[in-house]
Amino acid sequence: MAKGKAIFTRRRVIFTGIAVGGGLAVGYGVLNVDDGDATEKFAASTPDDVGLNAWIKIAPDGRITCAIHRAEMGQGVTTSLCMMLAEELDADWSKVDFEFAPVDKDYYNFGMVRRGQPFGDPKASWSIGMRHRFMREMFHRQGMSMTISSTSIIDAYDSLRPAGAAARAMLIAAAARRWGVAKDKLRTEQGWVFEQGGERRAHYGELAEDAARQRPPSDPPLKDPADYRIVGTNVARLDTADKLDGATVFGSDVQLPGMRYAAIRQSPVFGAKIDSFDASHARTMAGVEAVIQIGDDAVAVIARRTWQAMKAVEAINITYTDGPSKVMDSRSLHDAYRAVLDDPEPAVFRGAEGVLEALEAAPKKFEAIYETPYLAHACMEPMTCVALVTDLAVELWAPTQAHSQAQLIAAELTGKDPQDVQVHTTFMGGGFGRRTEQDFIKQAVTIAQAVPGQPVRLVWSREEDIQHDMYRPAGVSRMRAGLNEDGNIAALDCTLVTESVIASSFTRVPGSRGGDPKDDMGAMSGVFNTIYGIRHVRAAYVPWVSDIPAGYWRSTSNSTNCFYVESFMDELAHQAGVDPVDFRRNHLARRPKYLNLLEELAKQGDWGSPLAAGRGRGFAMTQTHGSSVGHIIEISITEGQQLSIDRVVCVFDCQQVVHPDTVIAQIEGGIIYGLSAALYGEITLSDGRVDQSNFHDYRLLSLAECPEIEVHLMPQGGRPGGVGEPGVPPVAPALANAIFSVTGQRLRSLPITKHGFTVV
Repeated sequence: MAKGKAIFTRRRVIFTGIAVGGGLAVGYGVLNVDDGDATEKFAASTPDDVGLNAWIKIAPDGRITCAIHRAEMGQGVTTSLCMMLAEELDADWSKVDFEFAPVDKDYYNFGMVRRGQPFGDPKASWSIGMRHRFMREMFHRQGMSMTISSTSIIDAYDSLRPAGAAARAMLIAAAARRWGVAKDKLRTEQGWVFEQGGERRAHYGELAEDAARQRPPSDPPLKDPADYRIVGTNVARLDTADKLDGATVFGSDVQLPGMRYAAIRQSPVFGAKIDSFDASHARTMAGVEAVIQIGDDAVAVIARRTWQAMKAVEAINITYTDGPSKVMDSRSLHDAYRAVLDDPEPAVFRGAEGVLEALEAAPKKFEAIYETPYLAHACMEPMTCVALVTDLAVELWAPTQAHSQAQLIAAELTGKDPQDVQVHTTFMGGGFGRRTEQDFIKQAVTIAQAVPGQPVRLVWSREEDIQHDMYRPAGVSRMRAGLNEDGNIAALDCTLVTESVIASSFTRVPGSRGGDPKDDMGAMSGVFNTIYGIRHVRAAYVPWVSDIPAGYWRSTSNSTNCFYVESFMDELAHQAGVDPVDFRRNHLARRPKYLNLLEELAKQGDWGSPLAAGRGRGFAMTQTHGSSVGHIIEISITEGQQLSIDRVVCVFDCQQVVHPDTVIAQIEGGIIYGLSAALYGEITLSDGRVDQSNFHDYRLLSLAECPEIEVHLMPQGGRPGGVGEPGVPPVAPALANAIFSVTGQRLRSLPITKHGFTVV
């Protein structure tokens, strides 16, 4: 492989905010160890470029390539992360490009640790602090560079800005040394270093090699946001042109010489094992080259073409032993959830004392129980991965949100050192949390081991994709409140029964010992940290343990908890005889940030203006992933419960906006994703298996059903928040509240169409 120039003395240094040699890592604290490997790996892909640090390399002609250490699934990180680097570097945007970063521990997602998921504030107790330290160490030691939980910009705020600023300082130092002048006599602009008051100048490409020999500053000064010329603007996205002409390589586009194709068939019942299988007929079918068993619950076929593999795997006669989930069905599951709402020992994340007493003392009490179903991710690109296993190494081409974990899985399966596993991250046709999982990676590597030296692409069918997901868990929530004489909330009590996503997912993470579901504060996100100023709040969690795998889904627990809380807020407003927006306003008097958003949303959404008969509006708002968001949904209902969603108005505050158009697009996408889930989304179970199999019975919102969507950005300053997920949670409650405004019917379970409504 051609080697680029990563010019440094490799030394292993434990540091806080310091870069050594050519390798740079910044702002990560004493757990970060930079031995220069990331810089060397990144520079190695281009023979003439010079790597200044793990995120920036510069060509002789001044072109700048940025390392993208997060997965691109349409959310625009290939542009927004480059913008943050280019801003502090003072680069010429027309000369900026990107590459996906190699796997290296210094690309780990510090934003996940900063957000404290899933265990809450590390200062709350010694035990929570220990869990944080464990997570931080695990993330760094394993290089967990996952793209998850809307943390790409949150993480980049602490890493990429200083990386760009440090590289700029190194270029200035190189010019100062070359010209024999003081560094404060130089300035940068559009990829050039200029001598102030003189005629000398040099573009970054001329200085890069000398710059790589400079010692990076430990604390480079960052720009005042008021001076930004790239961040906050709608620069041309770097991935658009290739997508328009078909040059972008998704996982399903990878083509390698001699590649074979594999299809898989997994046990339809959760927990069931293969007893025996007869593949005699499948082996005689055209193109079939091998039939192998994967673990104890799946069979795969390797063939010369995808369709040949898919047809052959369906021709295999498989018998299974009954799994423990054989008797499970959706209705009995929800009944079981309701039966444990009074569990005497729930995990209480807020309000252990005084809440129930305040509730009992309130002059008016109200209670409601809400239900939400399991949901699939339904990525447009089903699970796929190309694997090549040889005696010496493993290569993967994968649309994955966790390429560091893919490397560890492949190394573990093949007995190789992780450094002998190369992961080529591709673009992906949707992720939504599903591609943080490693099941399809593990299967692809196992299949490739059967044909060493030959690349094999595993392709899941849509049916496998729907029926073997890691689902957003179903849940039941009992909401209770007491209203005082003024009609305001004196006490709010929420008891939730659902699976712990973090505990379930940890069982599938290499090197993890799992976790106690009762520690999963994230399951109650949006409840224990409600935006409303309510003195007495109790958030009680009863974990449910199941064979149904629970996984991260676009906003996960926030999507369900927002439905519970914001539906209940509307019901309480009705009980108090107060307008729903006025009722919320009354509980935000000391929360100016959220009150500002409420006022702007009410204004933009024309709240309170008259509507024709049969039309109505619903309101919902929340905070999630470090951002604040609210929706007003306007609907029409005609005879026969014909439901038309006419307009969605959103006001969104992520504190700082990097690329406005991308932020708006992400919120629009979240709204559409949320509408699909609220209207149609439901995974049901019969006899321990998923009933749905494809888009005919797991429906998505069609273009014809899509409403007019308005997104108004309202950044109020502070550290940047997440963008990819916040658009989802307020959709379901705003829609349910709108339906009530027209019909007087309260919808306490989802999806909405199961209540007799037809979308037109």
